[in-house]
Amino acid sequence: MKAGRYLAVIGPLLGILFTIPAVAQAPPDFIDEVLPNGLEVTILPDESYPVVATQVWYHVGAANETPNTRGYAHLFEHLMFGGTTTHDKRDYWEHHRFYGGTTNAYTSWDQTVYVSEIPPEGHVGVLRMEADRMVDLKLNQQNLDNEKRIVTEELRVSTENSPLDRLATDALKKVFNDHPYAVMPAGTKADIAAANLDWARDFYRRYYRPKNAHLVIVGPVDGAATLGEVRRVFGALPAEGETPPDPPPLLGWKTADKVELREDIPPVEGAVVGFLLPGPNASDAYAIKLMNQLLAWNSIDPFQIELVVRRKRAVFGMSYAMVLRRGGCLIFASAALPYRREKTAFRYMDEALAKLGRMEWLTDASLLAAKRTLLRHELEARWYPAQRANQLGEARWLEGNTRVAFERRAKIEAVTRADVAAAFEKYVAHGRPIRIYIRPQHVPLWVNMFGWVYPLVKR
Repeated sequence: MKAGRYLAVIGPLLGILFTIPAVAQAPPDFIDEVLPNGLEVTILPDESYPVVATQVWYHVGAANETPNTRGYAHLFEHLMFGGTTTHDKRDYWEHHRFYGGTTNAYTSWDQTVYVSEIPPEGHVGVLRMEADRMVDLKLNQQNLDNEKRIVTEELRVSTENSPLDRLATDALKKVFNDHPYAVMPAGTKADIAAANLDWARDFYRRYYRPKNAHLVIVGPVDGAATLGEVRRVFGALPAEGETPPDPPPLLGWKTADKVELREDIPPVEGAVVGFLLPGPNASDAYAIKLMNQLLAWNSIDPFQIELVVRRKRAVFGMSYAMVLRRGGCLIFASAALPYRREKTAFRYMDEALAKLGRMEWLTDASLLAAKRTLLRHELEARWYPAQRANQLGEARWLEGNTRVAFERRAKIEAVTRADVAAAFEKYVAHGRPIRIYIRPQHVPLWVNMFGWVYPLVKR
């Protein structure tokens, strides 16, 4: 698309984005309550959506597992589709197929979420089946063994065959030590092989119950009628379940200062410098969000430009931000050909980070662009009910209050350049760096013979 045509299309959209009034509070028909049995219920009626998005957030993830239940959060993501005492294994899928809906699930360190999108006429059936599998899951040895085989194959195909996934798994263990975030949500083949029926049933009784769940409904529904149906089908469930204790905050955790890894990667050496961040409910969370957008989530990476393009001190550079409920990490990575000294690689990275400390990447224009990007994500939820439901679930579980989802625009717009600069100074410029150095397991002969020339030229 030519630039003129692109501006002709995108210009009006940006105009719409910044003329729509900010929603600083929930609409009057918004419902947010806790049933007597402990189930949290959030309903946002909106006739503009064509389908109903339903999400059940179980507040348990990989970070809440014990040594006896490693991998169980991911395993239950699969087990929950295995049928109940009253519904066959395929009933949940077939219900969505019949009405033209979709369903899925995902596991994180902090939660396991089951998602559904379906036309309004199929929604009551979804509620009934969600309530059914919350207490009557058919959890027997046959179903457990079947899902163990599926998850094991999934791990073999994805995690074991991916050098980057293997590196991430190893790095988390060595950097975070015994912190609950040191394990990957997918688990390992050994974890899944060790899963047994007694522990699985105990895990289900503890965490897949009303007291540890948040039901979110967004779409063209009658709020009062839907709440009545929720009270009828979910309210009859026993007041059981528990929310596992929170993991310790990442910020302040005693991590390894330096880690060395070796992996079957191309003949380059990688250097990573990471800085810990507080969780999404911190007082400066939105300044951190914009800092991450400018440095790590943007199409223009200031660190990569400084290290690779301007200074030519690496063949690759990137920034990445990880956000979890109890903390996060801002990560800077580089890659250079072998025979560059490890000390030199980190020195070049430190010089690039020092340059970022001059805040040349943080201008009025760049901050406005970052805000527009985040606000565009907020605006998209007006057209996608699943995205709005996810915002409500995140607001409740990550930020502590469901209604924060309606305040995000105002919070984003309120962030100033000084706020972002203060966040960078606090967590990066004055933060304690975590360093990881990665070496290849196999280096070609020609690199062994002549690779030493490269650092002499590029020192």
